[in-house]
Amino acid sequence: MHLLALQSAMFLVAAPAQDLQATLRHLESMAAAWAPAPSRDVTRVAFLTTLFGTRQAASMAMEGSYPTQLTDEPGGVAGIAWVPPDAQWLVATVTRDGHDRLLLLGEDGAAPVAIDSAPGDQLLGGFSRDGKRLFYAVVDGGRISLRIFGFEARKSVEVAPPPPAAGIKPPKDSLPLDDALSGLVALGPPSPDSRTLLAQVKRAGSEAVVLVDLAAARGSILVPPQGKSRVRDPRFSGDGRTVYVLTDGGRATLGVDSVAVAGHQRKTVYAPAQDVEAFAVSEDGHRLAVAVEANGMNIFSLLDLPSLRPQPLAAPPAGSLAEGGLVWDRTGERLLFGWRQPDDTTDVWELRSGYGTPRRLTRSPRPGLPRDAIPRPALVQVGDRSGWLWRPASEAKPRVAVLVRSGETRPVFDKRITALNFAGLAVLAVNGSGAQKAALSWLASAPDLDARGPLLLDPDDLPVQEPSRWSGVVGSSGKAGLSLDPDHPDLKALVKYATRTGTGL
Repeated sequence: MHLLALQSAMFLVAAPAQDLQATLRHLESMAAAWAPAPSRDVTRVAFLTTLFGTRQAASMAMEGSYPTQLTDEPGGVAGIAWVPPDAQWLVATVTRDGHDRLLLLGEDGAAPVAIDSAPGDQLLGGFSRDGKRLFYAVVDGGRISLRIFGFEARKSVEVAPPPPAAGIKPPKDSLPLDDALSGLVALGPPSPDSRTLLAQVKRAGSEAVVLVDLAAARGSILVPPQGKSRVRDPRFSGDGRTVYVLTDGGRATLGVDSVAVAGHQRKTVYAPAQDVEAFAVSEDGHRLAVAVEANGMNIFSLLDLPSLRPQPLAAPPAGSLAEGGLVWDRTGERLLFGWRQPDDTTDVWELRSGYGTPRRLTRSPRPGLPRDAIPRPALVQVGDRSGWLWRPASEAKPRVAVLVRSGETRPVFDKRITALNFAGLAVLAVNGSGAQKAALSWLASAPDLDARGPLLLDPDDLPVQEPSRWSGVVGSSGKAGLSLDPDHPDLKALVKYATRTGTGL
């Protein structure tokens, strides 16, 4: 056994209570960085991070420097974007009083300025290329207002149809904005000439993409809904003639489709047998980068457009994408992304054209915890589905916590799972309909696990099945036996609750 791995295993065996408390403290201090946003002049990169405690925005030089904290929002930050063309100003989406608000920030540390004082949620739609205008929407109850903020005047105007006296005929098959934007989920980006704007809408379980004509203040359905099909991440080609979308409309898996702005003809660009979970098209339209799902991880491919010939691309360590997806810089030389690993912190990475190795742009702190100390999961077959099992290094027959999610659980580092492993509990992650029943059945026949009274980890607050069979329930609402903040879980409280619920078995 490698010396470091042997030392880590010895550290975990029969660790006294004070060592466990120190380990939990180390876990809680581990930070993460994700959702990179390169400036248009490619000198700096902004991103979200927990380096400063809560979810805040930071920036650093593209070639490396200590991160500069840009925000200090009690409610956290949901997004960050540079105002073109230079790396001087940014717009952050922050949470205040339960609503998403847009703030204008300066790299010099000046106090943030609210873009709009109107009540409701504000959705960032993007910028004109010259950086003079910001497109956004205000959603207040059932009313949606599409607006344009001018940076020179520092004022907003609402997108409204021209007066009848102007004699402008509405575009064919277009809808008034109120109808076109009903069920608005996400806004943007604008076309390269800033005359049109994309919007993602969802109605009655169906998703669609709307193309908004800003001058006419009307919208047309660019990608119509197809039953329960998903339509995500619409974006324009560099010439504005084509829109690329991630969708499973008409097939079993998510893939990349293109839609002609003129005529709305649609065709498949790239749709493998596995889901494409994220994609990015370079601004010159020559490179398509895709992240394909494989056993809970992501595999990258770089393709030439339109031939789809594979291009060389370095591979990062095994892991999966974090929130923020894939982002090209303006030159199409750097592909940036947040990367989650099984035994390390989530950080911002880049893959660079012509370079044989990936580069880690941020290094979030992880004091006192070598990588070999963090258990890695094993793929297991749980009835008719696959699951992931994290086992503690110090227990021959550990108690079990079962993690269920409304979506897929990734085999990557999770503070809650690691804390339970350090406390001597194994964690089984199972998803999908009937996951709780499948987990209980599988545990009953697992000879090397203590199946008595498993703990249920239910962060999405799904209905609890067979409550009497669980020793306790950990959720994110007051209905659970223990409620944890999903972004900042109290690991000491989690371990105390897990230990307490197991003492009466």
